[in-house]
Amino acid sequence: MDHKTKGVVLGLAGVILWFMPLVNLGFMGLDLYQTGTHIGGIGYLLLTASATYAALSWFEQHQLRIIAAGIATAIGLMFLVQFGDRAAWGLYLLIVVSGVSCIVAYCDEQKRKKSLQQAEGSDAL
Repeated sequence: MDHKTKGVVLGLAGVILWFMPLVNLGFMGLDLYQTGTHIGGIGYLLLTASATYAALSWFEQHQLRIIAAGIATAIGLMFLVQFGDRAAWGLYLLIVVSGVSCIVAYCDEQKRKKSLQQAEGSDAL
């Protein structure tokens, strides 16, 4: 699979997971869930980071992709610490997807650097 496609799929997975249950709020025997829309402004930053990752994947801006994925991972981990045992499955998957996104962006950047070094080496000959 092309690195652009991988990046867009990971970014869109982050956007979709924003709509999934992030927090389980048990209230009077009812299971109530909060999604990214219910959390507030920092939740929208999480959505923006995932959407930005998808867009930057298409334009091959790998360093900015690493930053966007790092922001999404940091926000997810902050929510995990804040919610503790009330964290729902959507938050766990969101952290995994954003962590994998960071790794994929880093690997793509390393491939780009390696290809630039090889191109410079072949020009010297």
